[in-house]
Amino acid sequence: MGKINLKDIAEECGVSISTVSRVINDPDQVQAGTRENVYKAMRDLGYKPSLKTETGKQGHGAVALITSCSGSEFFTDFMIALQDEFSRHNLYPLLIDTRGELSLSAFIGRNSSWVNLVDAAIVFYCQIDELARDFLKEHNLPTAVVHNRCPYFYSIMNNDYLGGYDAAAYLWDKGYRRFSLIDWDKKEEDKSGGRKAGFFQFLKEKDIDPDKDIRQQTERISMEGGYKATERLLEKGRPDVVFYACDTMAMGGIEYCREQGIRIPEDLAIMGFDDIRMAEAMNLTTMKQFISSKARSVSRHILDGLNGAIPPEFPEEVTITPIVVERKTT
Repeated sequence: MGKINLKDIAEECGVSISTVSRVINDPDQVQAGTRENVYKAMRDLGYKPSLKTETGKQGHGAVALITSCSGSEFFTDFMIALQDEFSRHNLYPLLIDTRGELSLSAFIGRNSSWVNLVDAAIVFYCQIDELARDFLKEHNLPTAVVHNRCPYFYSIMNNDYLGGYDAAAYLWDKGYRRFSLIDWDKKEEDKSGGRKAGFFQFLKEKDIDPDKDIRQQTERISMEGGYKATERLLEKGRPDVVFYACDTMAMGGIEYCREQGIRIPEDLAIMGFDDIRMAEAMNLTTMKQFISSKARSVSRHILDGLNGAIPPEFPEEVTITPIVVERKTT
């Protein structure tokens, strides 16, 4: 077959040449179902358009970074890594804070004016249902999802279960036997549940009963929350080691120990999860989440979409497994 043209695509999916042209030049004006049929025909025939280049359309230079947890240090590090990637292409993240709202469609129902300011979207933690999917597609926004499974768009996940399991295995191999865990309260538990489950599974395999006495939950994912949870935990006794479900809370634990004269790791070992930038400065042993690699992967997907790559019929889901980074707190 020679070079694929618009007539070939139109015949393949049973629409007019002008409809194919609109999908390429102004996809917002074409119904989502028709647009998807045209994209499928393009994929099947091997047509490779460059939508932004062919139309000469001028974008805003902004990518919506939609999140329900803008205050976390992990998110801040992720946003900085994204900006490093996007700035090379004259693109910049625009923070869209849902103020704790996990449902993207519910947030959009109250606030959607931002959509006219951006060329693409990255959704961090929020849940995407069919209404949110249709909104993003109707506005022709290349979209990626971070730390939440999504059947509609490219998503990148963290293997929290294996991360928690490997953290416990590392601590066991270091000789620790009296374990404790500090994680989040029930409202936020979906973000730490896999880490807790993996951690406890390893302990069960070693015939250690992970009862409630070795676990504390914070009211807030913060240094203050980690500080207070550590205080409550140590009032019940002294474990060998405390595993914190995120680095930020571990730093609160380190501060409490410093104030109480508890030596780390001689009196109490501490391990975190994330490997945010401050973890290295604090010499914190942790599970590395590969923040820069995730940002690079997401930015490549967004750039492909902005450069005209045809959306895949079945979006890819990538899962990254954390690794142990040993420092001086264990």
